[in-house]
Amino acid sequence: ICEQCCQGEGSVWCMSCAGVHAWCGPCAVKAHRNLPSHKVQRWNGAHYQPTSLMDLGFLWHIGHGGDPCPH
Repeated sequence: ICEQCCQGEGSVWCMSCAGVHAWCGPCAVKAHRNLPSHKVQRWNGAHYQPTSLMDLGFLWHIGHGGDPCPH
């Protein structure tokens, strides 16, 4: 279970973050909004395998405090 939303499968963990975390994909992306270089892995049913925040839907907005451009 995802530790942030408590709804999705907690199949993503970050090798760069301190502590042990289990997020669903969307919550992992939210948690790493300002940490795009962190290394994440996803559980595939047998073991964790490397993935990327981009594969999980991460889109880095430069400027506007990390939010999409309002214009």
